Amino acid sequence: MKKERESWILAVLLLLLLPYLITVVVLGRRACPVNREQTVEDYVAGVAASQISWEYSKETIKAQVVLARTNLSVKSEKERKEVLEETAAFFKGKHMNLEMLEKFHIFQEAARETSGEVLLTTQGEIKEAPYHGISSGKTRDGADVMGESYGYITSVESAKDRDSPLYVEGCYFSFQELEKRMKKNYGGFTFGETKVVEVKQTDGAGYVLELQIGNQMIQGEKIREILKLPSSCFSVQCSEEKVRFLCKGKGHGVGLSQYGAEQMALEGKEYKEILTYFFPEMQISEKE
Repeated sequence: MKKERESWILAVLLLLLLPYLITVVVLGRRACPVNREQTVEDYVAGVAASQISWEYSKETIKAQVVLARTNLSVKSEKERKEVLEETAAFFKGKHMNLEMLEKFHIFQEAARETSGEVLLTTQGEIKEAPYHGISSGKTRDGADVMGESYGYITSVESAKDRDSPLYVEGCYFSFQELEKRMKKNYGGFTFGETKVVEVKQTDGAGYVLELQIGNQMIQGEKIREILKLPSSCFSVQCSEEKVRFLCKGKGHGVGLSQYGAEQMALEGKEYKEILTYFFPEMQISEKE
């Protein structure tokens, strides 16, 4: 009886302290003025937690933590501050309780177990390591999407992404809605009489590189942004009144597929194998 009472008191105290604990965990020294310099390790767990499903396996989470640490390492102080603000907003909007705190503990363990590890190019440079939710079944060459400076990111197969229940999504728009959204970005936009919406060019993974819509030629990633499509890997079908974008995958398709990584983890692959697979031209190394 005494033990039950003590457990109940502890639970209440933890619940009362949760907002403070999460703030300290996520914001580090900014929330708790300790006389030491703040490092990426202070908040990498919180940043990674804002980027991936908490239901994924620990090895997948460890891979995401390494990506988060890598990407934080190449950002400026201003950019890091923006990431921290986004992370704090994520936790503020999340219903944190004892169960969720226990799940977050996995991110903290993942950060400790991968401490200092980042991805390097074959030239030994730390560069951005992108990720996305679900690929089209194949990830994209970085150079096709982000330019030649991302040539160190190569396309790899991720066939099991096609098994995701979120793999395919149809997005429907009236021509009036399309015109309204396009004109917000391109003042001279018009459909004209023919109302053309046509894919002109795709990359090797099936993502749209160029689309003609009305009198405008537009990049696939730009139309994804304008229409808030889940992916730029899509086909287009037009009726008299509507246009359907049938999208495959979630996100830009470059780098690590989080769903594909999770399938590898479920097969028993460790985080280093996962990262090596999705970034064959990069290697894991401890940051000095």
